[in-house]
Formats: sequence, C-alpha cells, structure tokens
Amino acid sequence: MKTLNGKNAMHGTEVALSLLKSLDADSILALVGLGADIVMLVGQDHTVHRIHFADPDMGIYGLTKAVGKRLQDLVTVESVPKIDAMLTGQDSARQARGYQVNHSCDGKPDLPVLYSGFSVADSPYMLIVGRELRQQMKDQQRLVETQMELEADYRELQEAEARYRTAFRVSTIAHVMLDGERKTVLDANAAAISLVGGGSTGIVGKPFRDLFRKQDRDALSDAIGEARHSASPVRIDTLKTVKGEPVSLSLRSYRENGITNLIISAWQSSDAQEARRQQVEKRNERPVDLTDVPEPAVQTNDQGQIVGANTLFLDLAHAPSIAQVVGRNLGTWFSKTSLDLHVFYSRLAEEQVVRGFATTLTDNLSGDRPVLVSARRNPDTGLTQVIFVPQPVVTTERLAIPAPGAPEQADGFANLVGRVPLKDLVRESLEVIEKICIEAALDQTNNNRASAAEMLGLSRQSLYIKLRRHGLEDYRPSN
Repeated sequence: MKTLNGKNAMHGTEVALSLLKSLDADSILALVGLGADIVMLVGQDHTVHRIHFADPDMGIYGLTKAVGKRLQDLVTVESVPKIDAMLTGQDSARQARGYQVNHSCDGKPDLPVLYSGFSVADSPYMLIVGRELRQQMKDQQRLVETQMELEADYRELQEAEARYRTAFRVSTIAHVMLDGERKTVLDANAAAISLVGGGSTGIVGKPFRDLFRKQDRDALSDAIGEARHSASPVRIDTLKTVKGEPVSLSLRSYRENGITNLIISAWQSSDAQEARRQQVEKRNERPVDLTDVPEPAVQTNDQGQIVGANTLFLDLAHAPSIAQVVGRNLGTWFSKTSLDLHVFYSRLAEEQVVRGFATTLTDNLSGDRPVLVSARRNPDTGLTQVIFVPQPVVTTERLAIPAPGAPEQADGFANLVGRVPLKDLVRESLEVIEKICIEAALDQTNNNRASAAEMLGLSRQSLYIKLRRHGLEDYRPSN
C-alpha cells in the first residue's frame, strides 16, 4: 500500500465509515435526504425517532409531529398493512420495489409516498427512505382521463360510421364514391351496383369509366374533371352502361384526406321525376352575387351547405379562396358555440327572417370572433342569405343559467330558449345544481372534504375533480 507523509493512506471505504461515525443522527438523515424526499429512523416498536423531509409543505400531512408516534398512525387506514409488512421485513423482494402508502390531510388530496426500509443486524433502528409521488399520480390521472376521452371519441366515431354506412347501403338512390385521382370506385351501394352492373364481383376498385360504353367514356372523363373543380354539381345525361342501360349522373366533389373525391348519384334516364329533381336542385344552388354586400355574407341551401360567399367572409374565416368555402357546411365555423344550425334553420323555415342572433365564429386558424348573425330565406328557391356583423372582442363569461329557486328562474330559461339548444340548457342546469349541492355539503361538514364526499356518495378523488371543475378548490363555508 502506498504511503503519504510517512503514514498509511486509508482506504476510501474506511474514510467514509470514519466520517459517518462522526455524524449525529440528524446529520445522517439530512445526508440521506439529499437523494430522497422523506427519511425516518423507526425503532423496533415502530415509533418514529427521527424524521427529515425536504419539502416544508409536506409537514401538513402530520410529518412535523411524527416523532414519538407509530408510523402506522401517520398513514391512511388502507396503508397500515403495507407499513406492517415493510417494518417486519416479510417480503424481501417487495422491500426492493418499495411500498406505496398515503398520508392524509383534511381538505387536501392524499400525499402518496413510495417507502423502502433498510435495517442492519443488531441495530435498534430501521432507516425508512421515501419518495413522494404527487406529480406521478397527477400524470397518471391525466393519462387515464385522456385515455377515457379517446375511447369515448372512438366509440362515437364507430357509431357514426355505422349509422351513415347503414343509410348509404339501404338508400334506394344509386350512389357511387369515386377516387378523384385514380378515377376508381371507392364504394357503391346496392342500388348503384344494380343500376350500372358489376356482376357478382361488384364494382369497387374498378375504373368508373369502364362501366360505360366506349363512345361515352370521353364525355364522362370530361365531366369528372369539371366536377372536381366546380362548386356546383355537374350533370351528364344520355350515357349508357356496358349493359346498354341509359342513365343520367350528377357529380359533386368533396374533400377527403387532402384529396378531392367525387360522390356520384345515378338514375335511369327515363325517370323524369328524378331528372326534374336534379334540375331543380341545380337551379336552386346557383349562388347570387354577394360582392356588393358591405358585410361578410354567405348563401346556403336548407341543409346549411354554402353555395356562395363574398371576400369579406373569406377574410373573417381566414379562408384562402372561395373554392375552400363553397360546398362546406356553415356549422363548420360554429362547432364550438351554442349556435345550433337545426334550430337556426327551423326558425328560418317558419319566419323567413332572423335578425341579430349573437354567437361566436371560429375561423380556420381556430380563433374565436363574436358576431351577430342575420339571415333571410327565399321560399321560392330555398336559398338563404346569411350576413355576419363582427363585434368587438371582449372577455365574456358563458351564458348564465338561472340558479334553481331564483325568482327569475322561469323567465331566465324562457329567454334562453331558441338561443341555446335544449341539450346545452340541460347540461348547464345540471352543473349549476351539482355546484350548489357540493357547496351545501361543504357547509354542512364545515369544509371536511372526506365527510362531504361521503355525504354526496362520491369518492374523495371524484369530489376533488368536481371541486377543480367548479373552481371550489379554495372554498370556505360562510359564517
């Protein structure tokens, strides 16, 4: 062994042991606490003799008065068996993983801590080292909530897809979905297969033009190209299928995954009634000139689909061109607000004119802008002119739902009917009632959150979530 100044150099381990022997118990706890959140010395009788914790805020969970108490008395009831197992060393493998327990505090969420115990033979104490898991628990809760929301959205998507696919399949009108790039059939209902043919193999995946006789294919290709860039449906007559069946087609473009595809409606050319319907539809959807309108304006059909717009509306919606507005539903820009287009157009059908309907427009950049909406419906053509008057942007709270028992409750609800859909009225009313019940429970229990949760039939975690949603985290009962 090398020497230094004539003396044997001490091995590093011996230096560490010598240093530790020179430290008192509190200093050792502080030293261990550099890598942990809570450090305790617990005796054989399970009593805490020394404690050190890094965050002073954790003291409210009984840690400041822990010395002299049994460790089991500092945790929640369900955590006591875990503390017993840790202190008795029943499971060495579990000791390495640690024991997750909770410390409670009235009015606050439990403090989750992962404890591990270390003991030495003939030592009267066990060293307990803990790592608090509050942030981890919050992250896990957010993950669970996000997963539940994703699952709910996925279920809704599946249900909607099933509804629309069922309606598509059972429709007696022939419909074909066409790939706008490859000109091949993406989907077709039973009526289309019966009308244009395809035999037992069907027509999905086949070039659409191959379903018609050769002398009509060039005209069909021209109509497909025109429909992809037209805001109105394109109609073509006097076509014959490969079976020799005379048919008429109406082609309309739509956007899907960044590609312009087509939906094609087909009917037998001898069906005069259907032909007249298509002619009326084409005539009614011819937009008027909105250039001279001094405010943002659009023209829609009775289903809310835009057939015309002026440049002021493009500026309001942050839309690059008319082509990206025409054909879309007006509800695209009001999906976040209380404007229910079904209610709006139902009023128009009865009154023909709606003025000063206050709502919020969400533009293509997800920005919100308060507007007043006025509309006039032409009963002869079924077209509606809608004008938007932008309002100053101010900070507003959501529509106030009258509290139950208020003298003006009936009048308040009556004023909201027609401005807010029934489902929104019911949802907002339930939230008001829920908030009142929570406040009443907190008043009756003198702000004891655990007792309030039991009174309301909720878990403490559910109560804390509702307190946060209603802004009642810092609620204090009135004297």
